[in-house]
Amino acid sequence: MRLIAGLAALALLTAGCTDKVDIENISLSLLVSIDLDGNNNLVFTTSSPVFSREAKIKEEEYMSQAVTLRKSRDEDDKTFMALTAGGKTQALLIGKRVMQHEGWFRLLEPYLRDPKNTVNARVVMVDGPAHEVVRFTPADKPRLPLYISKLIDTACSRNICTKTPLHELRRAAQEKGMTAVVTEMRKDGRLIVTGSALLDEAGRYKLSIGPDENRLLRIIQHETKGEFPFTFRAADQPSGDIFPDNAYSFNAQDISVKTKAGYSEGKFKFDIDVKLRVILTERLFPLDVRKEAEKLEQDIARQMEQRFDRLIAKIQKAQIDPIGLGLYARAYEYAHWKPVQDHWGEALSKADVNVRVQATVAAMGTMK
Repeated sequence: MRLIAGLAALALLTAGCTDKVDIENISLSLLVSIDLDGNNNLVFTTSSPVFSREAKIKEEEYMSQAVTLRKSRDEDDKTFMALTAGGKTQALLIGKRVMQHEGWFRLLEPYLRDPKNTVNARVVMVDGPAHEVVRFTPADKPRLPLYISKLIDTACSRNICTKTPLHELRRAAQEKGMTAVVTEMRKDGRLIVTGSALLDEAGRYKLSIGPDENRLLRIIQHETKGEFPFTFRAADQPSGDIFPDNAYSFNAQDISVKTKAGYSEGKFKFDIDVKLRVILTERLFPLDVRKEAEKLEQDIARQMEQRFDRLIAKIQKAQIDPIGLGLYARAYEYAHWKPVQDHWGEALSKADVNVRVQATVAAMGTMK
């Protein structure tokens, strides 16, 4: 009886090991890019680490023209000395020209359909040829896949960009109440995270936003993790001839956001209240913060509200909804949401969206 139980336990422990493959026999596609060439042919590029002591170059890249991403694997297998696998992909780099076409998202189907592939890969839009990023070999950086993934994670921790894994992009692509956002990057002698790319309801690239706009977007998305540093210029201070004498910087902390949705006079109305605590980190003009904190708080609130208004105007003009206001409209005004759900971006472009900011100076640093 004990022998049978032991054999059963051994069978359970070794279950799933029948398809074991040694790592030397796998080519891990840590980076994958999708581009269009000059004749609008699809071009796929992969980068895989080389697990060999004899090899002097520890990365191998291969670029191929193919009908689909899965078909490109056949081309990779013609030159890679191990079987190509997508279970550890760190980033999917999509060229801007690809994202400007409707239906590009279907190209990523192998990652969604095959359970051996990961759905946690970061999706990044490259402003320029994405294959040039995959073939980039900076001498002062670690392996490129590790470098890119760390670069994106660091930028996202300060909310310069929006980190979007593939499974979240899929959710946004199928959700009618919001449109997708992905990290945007370009290669200009070095790799630079420039902000985020905003997509429309069909998944096409619509517009780009920079770091400060991305921080504002993250706030009204209710995504308030990480750091939110800002630098403003005080309107009531002299600007200075060479040095920005009216500049000051702060970190926004303990951010609280409340969004209310309503419908009146034939259009939706959204009121977004933002409360934040301000930690002053830089001030280039004289001000007694202990006595005049309210003056600074009003300046911060006014300038942030102006920036929110400009960002929302851009979003409404583009008829997209990266904020997710459609989710509130569906939850609180379903009767009015239902007729416009298939063209929500157009309905949002006519809506009243108001953002009110309340700032409180909580600390001014160690200097008076």
